Amino acid sequence: MQKSKMRIPTGLIIVLVLGLIGFKDTGIFVSSFNARLNNGVEVNYSPNNRAEIIGEGASKTTYHVESADGTRFYVPKEYLLKVDNGVNGYTVLNNTPLYDNSGEVIRLLFLDEYLTFVENRGDQALVRASDGLTGYVNKSDLDPDRIRNIVEGIAIDNINANNGTNTLNINKGDSVKVAWFERDYFIIFDEFENKYQVSKNSISLFEKPEEVKKSVEDVPVKKIVPMSGDSRVNASATALSIANKAETLIGSPYVYGDVGKAGYDCSGMVYALYGEFTDIKMPRSSRQMAEVGELVEGEDLQTGDLLFFTSSGSSTISHVGLYVGDGMMIHASNNQGKIIKDPISGYYFQNNFSHARRWLD
Repeated sequence: MQKSKMRIPTGLIIVLVLGLIGFKDTGIFVSSFNARLNNGVEVNYSPNNRAEIIGEGASKTTYHVESADGTRFYVPKEYLLKVDNGVNGYTVLNNTPLYDNSGEVIRLLFLDEYLTFVENRGDQALVRASDGLTGYVNKSDLDPDRIRNIVEGIAIDNINANNGTNTLNINKGDSVKVAWFERDYFIIFDEFENKYQVSKNSISLFEKPEEVKKSVEDVPVKKIVPMSGDSRVNASATALSIANKAETLIGSPYVYGDVGKAGYDCSGMVYALYGEFTDIKMPRSSRQMAEVGELVEGEDLQTGDLLFFTSSGSSTISHVGLYVGDGMMIHASNNQGKIIKDPISGYYFQNNFSHARRWLD
């Protein structure tokens, strides 16, 4: 007797596979992002480029990202808008077929039926219906608004938006529902799900409201880093110990989120050094460190002071280094992939220096 072969429906196969590999989110870059990874690979993204988000960094201030070739790295959240979340979906606008990957009709979808989004495929979307069947649908037959993952942004200016029917006023520092990024503007929603277009320069994707609302007087005035500074001869014993230990760390690998187990990130190096030689309870991130301690004028730097830097075109603190005297700093460089010693008179530091703080007496 000839045995019949059981044919497993294509939709069921896709469901099983997705169940094993899980869902990944898509991120749209809203600003240019360039970095050199620990393995020497350079990653370069322009606004509107995309990458897969596979998780968050330990500090919750970054996304763990995977490029098309499988390279994984971390990106600060202010550079990337998370969209196309796998738990969101479409609403069917017209009675339309659900196709398998060979173009055959699996079944007919009905008006207002809700579909879970899986991934984009050009003019079609791969979706999963409530009965578990998975297949392709023409996007023209779907309402795309419900696919968008809503990210809480912060207004960095007063916003007055008009969509032709409604007007939306948002005060500086208020939370904003950001759903999408296109060219040079965000798509946002009000509480009634009305959609508006707003310039990307009006919204920060990752910034605390209280930070945005600070008055100009509360923000440290940007100082030019001096070309030289004190000699270690005049350094305190503690500062000298920290600086000498920092010298021994030069060449150690840059490892995001680490404080010495396998390497260091910029704040991790400072955190570890101060933790070894002082009883000071330091914050862990460079942004938090930048808010505590005595503000120091650029021309008054001493060995052991901390130097804080912003990303190009941003006011957000993104890097910290240890001043070691004689116009030099030691820092964990993401671009170089290791701890290095640099003159603070360099172009990057002169143009991105924010302020300095002193933790030692």
